[in-house]
This record gives sequence, structure tokens and C-alpha cells, in this order.
Amino acid sequence: MSDPVQAHFEAALSRRLQAAPEAVQRVLQARLQNAWPRQPTQTQPSRPARTQAPSPLAQLNREIAATAPPGRELRSAQNFRDTWSRICAEDEVTQAVEQGPENAGPLNSHRLVLRTLALMRDLSPDYLRRFLSHADTLLWLEQAQSQTRAKPPVAKPKARTKK
Repeated sequence: MSDPVQAHFEAALSRRLQAAPEAVQRVLQARLQNAWPRQPTQTQPSRPARTQAPSPLAQLNREIAATAPPGRELRSAQNFRDTWSRICAEDEVTQAVEQGPENAGPLNSHRLVLRTLALMRDLSPDYLRRFLSHADTLLWLEQAQSQTRAKPPVAKPKARTKK
């Protein structure tokens, strides 16, 4: 078997086959037997099989995948993502406040928004993170809509008739 895609496909089907109910096992077994042609092609030279042991990183990934519940993320990865998003939100607000207008009046809308974000950062960092995520999503949707919006057709001027 010289095709790495074929090897990966067969390995994945074999793993699914072991954990599947009996009815699904029959279907997967048939797919495994009929999916790929078994004869070697003349254009591809055969490669020697790898005899090296997997790297320590590959072993660690295999062990983590075996112990992690299916479909769920590791708690450490989830904590890292939460911490990273909190830090990024705080940095964005700090940067926006620093770049804000210095001599703006008390009712300046830009200054009021920056002041609100700074207070939100101090009072409820989780709410700030969700609020910024929502605002980023709305901004992305607005940009996507403006890119896909077709320009209205230009009306041709009507021919003037002489009276």
C-alpha cells in the first residue's frame, strides 16, 4: 500500500468499524473492501515501509486523543481559549481608550463609547468579551453585505422629444 491517503482512509474506517453497531459494521466492512483498488499501479514506485517508531509528539497526540471524550475539547484548551479572548478584549479596549480623543466634550459620542467600554472592562470582563464578540460579528456581517450588494443598474436617460 503505497498511497498515504488510502492508508489513512482504511485506518479511519477500521477505527469506526470497531466502535460501530453490528449493522453499521457490515456496511463499513463492505466499504473497506470495495473502496480502493488493491492492484498496484505501474506509474507509482513502491516506497519502503517505515520502520521508525513514532515521534514523542505523535505518541502524546495519540494518547490525548485516546483519553479525551469524543466531541469535547480538553479543559486546558478551553481555559486557554477563554484566557486568550479575555486578554485580547482587554487589550483592544485599552488601545481604543488610549487612541481616543483627548479634548472631546462630555457628550462626544466617541468619548462616551470609550468610557462605557472602560467601565464594562472594570465591572464585567466576561460581558465585555461577549459584547466585543457580538460587535465584531455585526461588523463582519456588514462588510460581507456591502461586498455582495450589487450596484443598482444605472437608468438610461430617456431620449428627448422635440415639441
